[in-house]
Amino acid sequence: MSVSLSKLANAIGDSPTLKINAKARALKAAGEPVIHLGGGEPTYPAPQAAVEAIIQKAQSRKIKYTPSSGTPELKAAVLDYTQQHYGRRYEPANVIISSGAKQALCNFLLAAVDPGDEVVFPAPYWVSYPEMVRMAGGTPVIVRGENGKLGVTAEQILKAVTPNTKAILINSPCNPSGQIYSEDFIKTVVEFAEQENIFLVMDDIYHQLVFDGQKTPNACAYAKEGKNLVIINGVSKLYGLTGLRIGWAVCAHKELIAAMGRIQSQSTSCNCDLSEAAAAAALNGDQSCVQDLCRILQENRDVLLKEAAQIPYVHVEKPAGTFYSFMDFSHYNADSNALAQYLLEKALVAVVPGASFGAEGYLRISYCADQASIVEGMRRIRWALDENAPKEIKIGDKLVTRD
Repeated sequence: MSVSLSKLANAIGDSPTLKINAKARALKAAGEPVIHLGGGEPTYPAPQAAVEAIIQKAQSRKIKYTPSSGTPELKAAVLDYTQQHYGRRYEPANVIISSGAKQALCNFLLAAVDPGDEVVFPAPYWVSYPEMVRMAGGTPVIVRGENGKLGVTAEQILKAVTPNTKAILINSPCNPSGQIYSEDFIKTVVEFAEQENIFLVMDDIYHQLVFDGQKTPNACAYAKEGKNLVIINGVSKLYGLTGLRIGWAVCAHKELIAAMGRIQSQSTSCNCDLSEAAAAAALNGDQSCVQDLCRILQENRDVLLKEAAQIPYVHVEKPAGTFYSFMDFSHYNADSNALAQYLLEKALVAVVPGASFGAEGYLRISYCADQASIVEGMRRIRWALDENAPKEIKIGDKLVTRD
């Protein structure tokens, strides 16, 4: 007998974004003037409809267990949202509500992937994809751009498919790069996956957070029956409601959704009653908050890019969506973990190392923060890295000299 940890526990690493958040919070709690440019949540206030729904539910004093796969009210709101944005009408049996889009994706992997199965996705990728696939017993197959490019082609995705491939996973707009996969890319992958009877998972958590009049291509537009197509979404990013922990999966494959529901019922049982009421209210309420958030984020992005242009040898593709930029800092240090640690300790600026997203030499820099914080954070980064920047800088109430 032994009290040792399992092989799975020892194989799974910490979430690097949560790790950097914890370090930044600890420094801030110690009174340090930390600028957090590593965040993955908008500072935009919660929609009023969601707030009122929480108050009303709390005042009812009936805060109980909910149906494991989601309340009828929230399922109805998700189905309406799906019809409006994807042009397809599903039934309640085609949707599962989970404690965040992350759990919805994890439920899918546990329901669909067996040991030896492969899940194909492009780099850069969201930090949790490889670990979640491994947790389900699968093998992550990462497709990388040619000649160091961030983007991949649909043909590269298709070439990575083998007889062991169980699913293809696409996140568009992409965390961390903010890039949107093209209409042709989505069409090619959707049609191929359906023809080959491979699951295609669209992580659409940012699909409305796009800029400059662009739109995210709709995978449902190219699917026929679509039993292999799984749409993952949630309220965290779109409404700034990260604290509710509400996401969902929609799929024409009712048996898959039922299996995901069984898995969820044996783990978290159900979702928070207050959260489901608030999420339904947000989806059914005034949607002008989404346009407001997009406008603010686009303005913040432009401020960030202007400041980044002042740092020599830093390269970045203009993000088309999300609230992240993915910048190449390899001129200063190709070890992104070491560089992120240096910037946090030296300049008190929190960013996320690109190695966590499958792209060494890059840093993910968020523009969720207010514009003053973005400007100050980038000013500190330039001071820490650019030898032509002034040697002294004021950080908080201290005058600091660069080595």
